[in-house]
Amino acid sequence: MKVAVVSIGSFDTQYSDYHIMRDIVLGLLERGHEVNLIQKQYLDTPQYPQQFEKYLKGQLQVQNIRFEKKAKADLKARYLADLSYYKQACTLMKKDKPNKIFLQSNNTAFFTVFYVKHILRCPILYNEQDIFPENAFFAGILSESSPVYKVAHALQKYAYKNATALSTISDDMKYTIVTRYGIPEDKVQVIYNWGHEELKAHSDEENVFLKRYPKKPGEFRVVYAGNLGKMQNVELILETAALMKDDRDVSFYIVGGGVNEERLKTFAKEKELSNVTFVEMQPPEEVADLYAAADVNVIPLQKGLIYAALPSKTADCLIAGKPIVTCVDDASEFAKLVGRYGIENAGTNQPENVKHVILQLRNDSQTCDDAKLWSDYFTRNKSIAAHCDAVEQMV
Repeated sequence: MKVAVVSIGSFDTQYSDYHIMRDIVLGLLERGHEVNLIQKQYLDTPQYPQQFEKYLKGQLQVQNIRFEKKAKADLKARYLADLSYYKQACTLMKKDKPNKIFLQSNNTAFFTVFYVKHILRCPILYNEQDIFPENAFFAGILSESSPVYKVAHALQKYAYKNATALSTISDDMKYTIVTRYGIPEDKVQVIYNWGHEELKAHSDEENVFLKRYPKKPGEFRVVYAGNLGKMQNVELILETAALMKDDRDVSFYIVGGGVNEERLKTFAKEKELSNVTFVEMQPPEEVADLYAAADVNVIPLQKGLIYAALPSKTADCLIAGKPIVTCVDDASEFAKLVGRYGIENAGTNQPENVKHVILQLRNDSQTCDDAKLWSDYFTRNKSIAAHCDAVEQMV
């Protein structure tokens, strides 16, 4: 069977879903399918994962569409550039005539779904990783009454309704697709994302992050690593740090970058948070050491965001085997899920709760089973098999 995989990004860069797309493509190839990967090209000479080498120019064909990145603040230019990219991708698929299509999450999915349904007339699986415009609504960026929200919601609803099959990465996101978009529950499959299982953390003595940022004797290190944007609620961690200024052995490391970085640093400076250290984004190949360097990893989201997104760091934090504190809506399915494995959810706007859980973990008064949660929901082989099955079962 010939499967077209339409990527939102490019293997020229280590974007957040790099390993997800790589492993889905490999899973389809290993099942004997021909894969036509369509992706953006940023470099003069495209780059591919090493695992693709034995398949290139044979079972795997890659079609690169030259793409120039637009400034993050210029939303209109970014949207139009993406729309142009997907129009070109559809033209390539019309020539190639795939049997089935896997479409990665994007904000212009309506166009590809429309083209596939009415021109190519073949099954398409749409994999939703981040629900727009719901993420902007929950983050307070868009209101439900705004024209942008209404148009984006209608276009996304069209994509959900007319795709042959849908998959998403959490039960809360499935709930949003079903309740806010009116999609039948049995059409949406939940397949959790996996982490960088091929990367192994070094011992504490050889851990590259700990070599750069050594721990002081008796230090208990709380780590947030990821985007410093409007949706991640890193403010909650700083508010917790402010409450724990007198707990000299507890330190907070904020690792990453984003649009809120300067505002967060200003807050920490104004509050004189000497227990907080900001660190720039670390190389992707060092992600295992980064999470393993923590005594506790924190996964925070703004109120409501868990219903539109699930942080990609979740699986990597579980793999690290270090305690986790989640800070999401208490009523969410994700909070209930982690709770069944003994992981505390501290809520979205309650720094006192976060402080309480951190102190519990420091004093070894809380037990959780990260490994069991990981093996039950977040393993690579199980999730790849589910993606491949979903593609194969489309009719």
